[in-house]
Amino acid sequence: MNGHDYQSAGNILAPWMKKLNERRERMEKEGQDGATLPGMEGGGVPIPEENTSRVVGWLTRRPFVVETEGGKKALFTLMVPRTYHKGGERKRRKSFVPIVAWRALAAQVETLGKDSVVLVEGYLQSWSDKEGKNYRLDLSAEMLEVLQRRESPSDERAPKQEAATA
Repeated sequence: MNGHDYQSAGNILAPWMKKLNERRERMEKEGQDGATLPGMEGGGVPIPEENTSRVVGWLTRRPFVVETEGGKKALFTLMVPRTYHKGGERKRRKSFVPIVAWRALAAQVETLGKDSVVLVEGYLQSWSDKEGKNYRLDLSAEMLEVLQRRESPSDERAPKQEAATA
C-alpha cells in the first residue's frame, strides 16, 4: 500500500482507552460514595461528578497559538460529523466544537493545518460575559491524539528537488 501502514481505529484507540479506563477506576476509588450536591438540603440523589467528553473531528483551520504566563495556549475548532437516517434517507449533520489546549498539548497541535484529524478528550467548560448575556461552551483538552496530520501551508519545508531535465 505505497509504504503506508494503515491501522484500524480500534488499534489506534486501544492504548488510549486503556489509559481512560485506568483513570476512571482511580477516580472511583478516590471519590466519595453517596456524596450529594452542595446546597441540597437533607441530601438528595447521589450523582457522579463526571464531566468528560470525547470527540474526533477535522480542524476547520490552523490552530491559533499564543504564549501566556502559564505556557502555550492553542485555540481551534473541530468539525465533528454525525450520520443518521431519516425517512429512509441518509443525512449528515456537522457540529463545530471549540477546543482549548494548554502547554504540551498546544505544542502538539501548533503545526497542524486545516483538515487534520484529531481525537480530543477533556472537560466541558462554560463562559459568559460580565453581564451574563453572551454564553460560550468549549472543550478543555486533557488528552489529545493526532490521527491524521495535515501540515499547515505556512510551515516551511525543504524545497523539493526538481528532476534534472536533459
